Amino acid sequence: MTPPAGPPPSGRRRAGPGGLLRPRSSRTFVLGLCMSVGGLGGGVRAAMDGEGIWRALGISGVGLLGLALTVAWVVTYARER
Repeated sequence: MTPPAGPPPSGRRRAGPGGLLRPRSSRTFVLGLCMSVGGLGGGVRAAMDGEGIWRALGISGVGLLGLALTVAWVVTYARER
């Protein structure tokens, strides 16, 4: 039996293979900006307050992850335009 003709059902579609490596939503961009500003600023603040090197590096790692997410979004956006 063949599926009925017409538009696909509404709702979210699953990302294909590699879909997680190509962020497309503007929410991803905002999340990356918030993570990078908060993480890098918090890491500097933790280092200046003498919280310990591991805590400062951990918070800075969140900032670097956010920076990578933001850069990935910008590169994906530039390729699609």
